[in-house]
Amino acid sequence: MFSPLQVILLAVLVAFWKWQQMNLQCLNYAAVVTVGALTGLIMGDFGTGMLVGGTMCLMSLGLFGAGGSSVPDYQTGCVAGAAFAIAMGQSGQDAVTTAMTIGIPVAALGTELDVLAKTSGSFFIHKMMKCSDAKDWKGMGRWLWLSQIPALGVWVLPMVLLTTVGANYVEIVINAIPQWLNNGLTVASGMLPALGFAILLRQLPLKKYGYFLLFGFVLAAYLGLSVLAIAMLGVVVCVFIFQMREENDKKAANAVYAGGDNEDE
Repeated sequence: MFSPLQVILLAVLVAFWKWQQMNLQCLNYAAVVTVGALTGLIMGDFGTGMLVGGTMCLMSLGLFGAGGSSVPDYQTGCVAGAAFAIAMGQSGQDAVTTAMTIGIPVAALGTELDVLAKTSGSFFIHKMMKCSDAKDWKGMGRWLWLSQIPALGVWVLPMVLLTTVGANYVEIVINAIPQWLNNGLTVASGMLPALGFAILLRQLPLKKYGYFLLFGFVLAAYLGLSVLAIAMLGVVVCVFIFQMREENDKKAANAVYAGGDNEDE
């Protein structure tokens, strides 16, 4: 199902993504969509990767590990789900349904893997503490980098096993799923965009800017514009409002300055 190159690239993608989360932490914006697109590139179907990534991104809105807590890892789940859906030659809604069937359990498993990865760091922390007491800064740095090997292995090893040993078994399970369950998953995946937008709407100041929501609805429902086109129009409106406010602030500042000069005279 997967070529050796695809197995290696998927493992590298998971390893790199986890490494940057532990170190750089600068690629977390739209992370699920991004890994879905990258998985699509690796598997040769960019569109399906984006579709799966966007759908699973809606499931992870507002979800983060506050205070070091462990949460479902939808990034790794998206990689696994998108990879299998594309490898099985699926696209569109069928690909989303298959990706959810595989990706959600993998994402849930990510909670336990995260705990295991953090637990593995306790050994290295004690080693770094000893180096710190001895003022061995180079040794402390070495133990720090070594601590990332088991942490990354915790994520990479399941992905390698899933795409090699478990690939055939996963396909058998997918094909054995009854039609009524597939229909339920299809309905659930269709509800996700509405759920995601509902979560976003709860966070937006609709009492103050609700007319923009109405404006976007008119553009989509009556003019038939795509989400991308509406988003680009939204950027134009935001830039225009920002520039207008800057101009008003400058005029207010100039008025205050001019008034101060008159009072001095």
